[in-house]
Order: sequence, then structure tokens, then C-alpha cells
Amino acid sequence: MGILLGALTQSTSASAFVCMGLLNSRAITFPAALSISAWTGVGTSVLVFLASIDLRLAALGALSLVAVFYLASLHRHETGRRSAELLVAIGLTLLGLAMVKETGAGLQQNAWAQEFFVFASTSWVYGFLIGLVITLVMQSSSTVSIITVALSAAGLLPLESALVIVCGANLGSGLSVVLVSSHLVGLPRQLAVWQAAVKALGSLAVLVPVVLLSALGSLPEPAALNVSLPMVIALTYLVLNVAGAVLAALLQRPLIIMLQTIAPIDTERQQYDPEFLIDEAAEDPETALMLARREYARLVALMPVALAPLRPEEEEGLLTLDNTQRRRLALELAQQIESFISLAVTSHPQNADVSGLLLLQRYNGQLQSLIDAIHNYVEELGALKDPAPHEIAMRTSMTETLHFLLSLLAEYADSEGDAEMVERLTRDRGDIMTRFRGQIVQHDTASNANREALFVATGLFERMVWLVRGLAADPGALSPDASPRPSET
Repeated sequence: MGILLGALTQSTSASAFVCMGLLNSRAITFPAALSISAWTGVGTSVLVFLASIDLRLAALGALSLVAVFYLASLHRHETGRRSAELLVAIGLTLLGLAMVKETGAGLQQNAWAQEFFVFASTSWVYGFLIGLVITLVMQSSSTVSIITVALSAAGLLPLESALVIVCGANLGSGLSVVLVSSHLVGLPRQLAVWQAAVKALGSLAVLVPVVLLSALGSLPEPAALNVSLPMVIALTYLVLNVAGAVLAALLQRPLIIMLQTIAPIDTERQQYDPEFLIDEAAEDPETALMLARREYARLVALMPVALAPLRPEEEEGLLTLDNTQRRRLALELAQQIESFISLAVTSHPQNADVSGLLLLQRYNGQLQSLIDAIHNYVEELGALKDPAPHEIAMRTSMTETLHFLLSLLAEYADSEGDAEMVERLTRDRGDIMTRFRGQIVQHDTASNANREALFVATGLFERMVWLVRGLAADPGALSPDASPRPSET
């Protein structure tokens, strides 16, 4: 699959980003993405091999066939039109490669070009850096290798310099992916660094023998091998890509450790990335409803963890995100779910039943209100300074009760909880909250700031209990296995 992807895109950089897209959409696993990405360079060698042979006749033949298609009116049919478009693409690609080769012959007469390449051939370091820098600009090692084939065919580059430039271009291709993907994090970033590591291994596998043989004067001439210089360059390009893929497979375990060190995965932040939202599924209301409910269940399951700053002993290791970051990520996920539902409602087939989606969309507002209330609650109680024993007891009592209710709601959303229990536990708690507020007023040891924070927290607590009760009261709200009530529909 990697070789095929490289052959179709003719760019390891483009192939890497295709793999990242497949990885983000969970179409492939991370190990599969590593394997596919490692072998894409082999597929890009097709153009380099084409550049090493006479292409003009093949290009003119492909374009002549296009003329035949139009003369015979075959292009009026869908199959004929697509075949003609394919032949045009092939013909123009081959013609462009032929023009690149002819340009190399023209450079042979340029005094500046001659001096430049003579300078590049004085040391393998210069040639390697030239190939690397040019590829960073052009972001295509195969293109730089094709230019090298053209220059070597014109007699401007000796064998050693041409091979070294190809090695530098190969490494430059990997580094360009790393630079372009510098804004990415987690697995996509690891995949970009992996691409660079594969390229580096392949370049070293070819560069070291070439430099050693050249220093010993044992580098064979193409004539002695009965092979043309352009073909030797094309074979070298293929060998270094195969070597990089093989070495990366053999060294996969230490390379993965390196990737995890360079681009560590923030597993807590990654929990807020959508798992079940697939845009193509929005066309089927039933499937869209099922996926949206499962994503909502994930979001509800993350709500108890939001209380971690107030429960440091129970939630040890879950404090990598602060309260503000967690609120933003949770609201972003809720908004992504809402956008997915809106897309499903607007693109549903005619006469399709979207009542479940509309009901879920209505409950989205309550869910976002609950997220805001939870994080405001954490912010208020987290700001208590030198709390008195009764303040600590009050905070602990409310927080543990809230954590228990949110956990029950999460179980209900995952079809494992009892809605009646949630409803029974969220009945009017006015007497309890009145007693709490009385304790706040009676104790003089509490500071004014702490007293105000506790008053606000009790109000937020009552609101959250009411929201939890509302979300669990309707069987069509969150439960994936339930259907909306006819009255609500």
C-alpha cells in the first residue's frame, strides 16, 4: 500500500499527509501508518526511472492516442472521457520529464553552471548539502533526483557527486515534512518525524558506502557495469528508499521510543478529540444519531474527571490539564457534536426521521450548560484560601456527591446505568443546601472571599443537580438504546 500510494502521489511529503489524514480519521492504526509511510519512497522512484530513459516518443504516443479518441468521438462516453484525461496526464508528465532532460543538456554550455557543479564535485559534503537544501525548497526528492539525472546525462555531474546529491535530496524530503508539520502534536507529529528517520536511514545506508568506495578509488564506473549513468542514479534512488524502509522496520522499537521522546502524546488532551464523528455518516440519520449519542456518552464520561483539582488524592495523575483548558476542550467537543448533528439534519434524505437528532440537538444546550457549571464550580472552590475545617468538609461533601451523580449519568449515557436511581438521587435538595448556607453564615472563621465562593458554589451545585436530573429524565436524551418519546417528537 505504501509503494502504491507513493507511485500515485509521486511525493513522499504528500503521502505522509495522506497517512496523517487516515490516522486522524482512524481509518488505519498507527503501526499501519508507519509501515505505509516508510514504503512510499519506493513508489516515487517510478518517475526517476522514467527520467532515465527516452521519454519523448512515449509522450507523443500517449498524446496521439488522445487525438484518436476525439476523432472517433470516444470521449463522449464516460469511460472514453476518463481514459482520454488519463492519457493526457501521462503524456504531459512524460513530455515534461523529457523537457527537464533537454534543459540539462543546455546547461552544459553555461560557464557559471559548469563552475558551480565543478565546485560541488570537489567534496561530497558540498554535494550532499546542495541536494538537501534544494529539496527543502522544492519539497520533492524525486524532482531533484530527476534534475540530477538530466545533469549527469549532460556530463555536468560525475557519478559520485550525482549519488551524493540524491542522498542529500532524500534526507531533505524527510526534513521538509518535519518542518511543514511543526504545528502538529501527538501521533501525526510522530509520523512526520518517522518519515524523516526513514529517509535518514536510507541516505546513510547509501552515502557511507559511496563515500568510502570513492575515497578508496574503488567506485565502479557505469560503463564497466554496462549500465548508463542515469540508470545508476535511478537504481540508487530506489535502493536508498528500500534500505530506509527495511532498516526502519528492523529498528522500529528504538525508533518508536525516540518518537515518544520527541513528540510525546498528551493522552488526557487526546481524550477530547472526537472518535465517532464521520462526516460521510451524516447522510444516514439513523447512523448519525447512533454516532452522535456515542460521542455524547464519551463527553459525559469525561465530566467527573473535571473535578480532579478538588480531588487530588483520588484523581492522582489526572492534573495535566488545568481547569480552563479542560473547559475549552470539553466545549469544543460539544460544539463539534452539535455541528455534526446540524450537518446530519440538513443533509438527511427525503422523508427520513430526524426526530432523534433534533431531540439530541436540544439537549446539547443543557450539556454545555452543565460543562460550564462544573468548571465554574471548580474555579470557585479552587480559589478558597486557608479554608477552615467546616469549609473543607462542605467542599468535600458537595464535590463527592457531585462526582457520584456525574458518574451515574455517565453510566446511564453508556446504557449501563439506572435512570430511576439518578432521578431519585437528584430530587429536591433544598433543605440540605439551606443547612449548608446556614453553616456558612454562622461560622465567623470564614473569610469574606471564602464565604462568597462557598455561596456561589452552593448555587452552582443546585444548578448542576437540576441539569443532571433533566438529562437523565428523558429516555431519548443520551441513552444510545432508547427512542425519543412520541410527545417530544
